[in-house]
Amino acid sequence: MADYTQGTTIAAPATPPGRGGISVIRLSGPDSRRITAPLLDRPLPNAGSFRFCRVVEPDRQPHRIIDTAVVSYFPSPHSYTGEDVIEISLHGSPVVVSETLDLLYRQGAVPASPGEFTLRAFLNDRLDLAQAEAVADLINADSREAADYAMRQLTGVLSHALDTVSETLLRLISYCEIELDFSEEDVQFADSDEKLRLSRQITADLTTLLDGYNHARHLREGVKTAIIGPPNAGKSSLFNALLKDDRAIVHSTPGTTRDILTGAVVLEGIRFDLYDTAGVRETLDEIEDEGVRRAIYTANKADIIISVASYDTLTQVNIGLYGNAHIIAVINKTDINEFLPEGIIGTRISAVTGAGLDTLRSQLVNIAKGSNSREPGIINRERHYNAVRDALAGLNRASCAIGDNYPTEIIAEELRGALASLHTITGKGNVEDILGQIFGSFCIGK
Repeated sequence: MADYTQGTTIAAPATPPGRGGISVIRLSGPDSRRITAPLLDRPLPNAGSFRFCRVVEPDRQPHRIIDTAVVSYFPSPHSYTGEDVIEISLHGSPVVVSETLDLLYRQGAVPASPGEFTLRAFLNDRLDLAQAEAVADLINADSREAADYAMRQLTGVLSHALDTVSETLLRLISYCEIELDFSEEDVQFADSDEKLRLSRQITADLTTLLDGYNHARHLREGVKTAIIGPPNAGKSSLFNALLKDDRAIVHSTPGTTRDILTGAVVLEGIRFDLYDTAGVRETLDEIEDEGVRRAIYTANKADIIISVASYDTLTQVNIGLYGNAHIIAVINKTDINEFLPEGIIGTRISAVTGAGLDTLRSQLVNIAKGSNSREPGIINRERHYNAVRDALAGLNRASCAIGDNYPTEIIAEELRGALASLHTITGKGNVEDILGQIFGSFCIGK
């Protein structure tokens, strides 16, 4: 878990390091006002307002002016973190920011850990865990579609869906608990048909949550796409054509590309991280052989492999060599060899003229979106996916137990486990062990 000591007041830049028009320093904690007040030449602003003033060095007489600033004050609990928050907007000078932070630390503030502001928002019930993760997704979004998706999560789309499923699951659990608590009383219990009906409803809802996972994950993470093939198949030319930039050196000499080249392109709102690799062949050249090894390693880690060949390299193709990625077979250089032997399967393109590239782009997008859904699903993180899958597995075991008339204790235990799995997504359960992993990936000032 990220470092967090209750009662401390933290301070950190809320804007990226470097020079700019404005830099913002954020404080959060019970002593925010006490710490900030001595650094200003005017009184602190009232709650929910801002004030123009000077930041000064209080230990000097007369006071040395550090900068002019706009100071805002957001009182607890009506702030991002749920604590007293003060934001100091300075000129975007690294020197000014550093001096101001030093003064704040001397007054008693402590440096914020990565993600600690959002961690405090979660611990103070301003956000649930899924919404907190969406904050990081919104910051890191590199397309409009990814930003829109993150905003949906931040406004609680996933949380609301999980609450709806959890309510039905709790109802089913309550039927079991009543049987356990009043087994010797004259009480009418829910029959197996009603339990199975609710179980089927929850199963359908959880299955819907899993639909479109890959599309949503690709919006957030991007799609690792390796361009693989023998030497002189035109891999680097295709890499340049997809990027619309001459990033890779193109030459007729085999083995020109020896190391991995990377670039990114956004297609229909999805970022594809392209990897241009060395031509795969047996070679006695130690440097080229290392390039081949790296090419195969990259292919094994990819989501999609574009397996490139041309008429003169068809016999060298081995698309069964690599992992479980989706493979798109591409026949390049159709501007040179328009007619190919019958039975040759692959998307025919010319990286030089651009012929067939639109078809290839469509294939990439369709694979990234997935065959089950043209729209992104509600779940986009592997942690969420695994939790829902675990809940679904527990529910299936409970359904089998209900159908086979197993003891109620067994059914209730499976249902409680399913509910606990769902609660780890929003943080309603015991999630101490995963907080550090989640908030440690944030930037310092968030």
